[in-house]
Amino acid sequence: SYRKTWLIQVGSLMFGIVSHLVTTIAFISNKTLLQSEPSSGEPTHLVMMTGARKISKIVPATQGKITRLIGTVDIDGNGTEHPLDQVDLFMLLDAGAISKHDTPAFGAHPHRGHSVVTVLLQGQVRSWDSFTQKNTVIKGPASYWVDAGSGVFHDETTVIPDESDPSQHVQLFQLWVSVKEVDRSKPAALQYETDPPVLEVKDDEANVVGIIRYHVGGECKSIKTMHPIVVAHVTQDAGTTLKIPIEPTFGGFVALISGSATYGDSSQSTSTPYDVAVLDDSSDAASFLAVKAGSDGASYVVCFGEKIGERWFKKLAANGAIIASSEEEAREIATEVETSSKEGLASGNFSPFGSVPSS
Repeated sequence: SYRKTWLIQVGSLMFGIVSHLVTTIAFISNKTLLQSEPSSGEPTHLVMMTGARKISKIVPATQGKITRLIGTVDIDGNGTEHPLDQVDLFMLLDAGAISKHDTPAFGAHPHRGHSVVTVLLQGQVRSWDSFTQKNTVIKGPASYWVDAGSGVFHDETTVIPDESDPSQHVQLFQLWVSVKEVDRSKPAALQYETDPPVLEVKDDEANVVGIIRYHVGGECKSIKTMHPIVVAHVTQDAGTTLKIPIEPTFGGFVALISGSATYGDSSQSTSTPYDVAVLDDSSDAASFLAVKAGSDGASYVVCFGEKIGERWFKKLAANGAIIASSEEEAREIATEVETSSKEGLASGNFSPFGSVPSS
């Protein structure tokens, strides 16, 4: 009887150890997939799983000419009004599902003082910028990253040879990322990822429950950012739970594309496309977000990054945006940019309005 009891106790202990190891291995595997890299190229340290991150709120998208998920009007009240003005370090997020060729018709437009990443899920877009003066066609899935720095004109339009073919329609997100004031004086830079890496993700029992595609950060090594950030597209199987590791001090959100998902302790959920689940910043100890996919599975974009914590001001100008550290500076630069834009439209020659990168 004593030997039987001892064997049961030992068996239970071994089962507990094995279960813990499986959970830890699954978590470290996912953590390796989700770790981000700063501009130095050195990977951030692995975070041990210490607690579950919560969702502070769910914010629906604003539907109009554009689908706005994050970001609101500028300092003069111009633009698209939206209740979620920012999620530090993310300034704006728009979603697009476009079936027309050569759209949108913004033309060459300016960006200054922030980074812009186009997350191309499907289809093709043609990009152009005032530094290289070249057109580049990229096919999704892909990423197009612009460090606007001191200023750049750029343009993006869809390339859809056959508008009647849904597989050629463009699906994308455009994300604006805040930078530190010191980085706003740097020359612009452009980067592409035309083959975003895809890896399997696993649950606590090491079962494969979906895939993750890295558009920025994580396993995407081709795009170097000024500070740590991860932008990835997750496709998760129905009824499964995935623990997504996050640096405890990072801010961010999850944007639903399709299906449904519940988060953390299941008190928050999203089931409408483009709902945004914002991370709660009240606990610095929590290091993962648990996501449970609904009966139809879930497809979503995760965006996490190192918070900037610096105030900024946005002024819309010439179909683009100027970001500065004060209203006065934003207005002054916007006036200059409006002039440059008119000259460019008249001559067809858009010269950079910011610092020119060295050759």
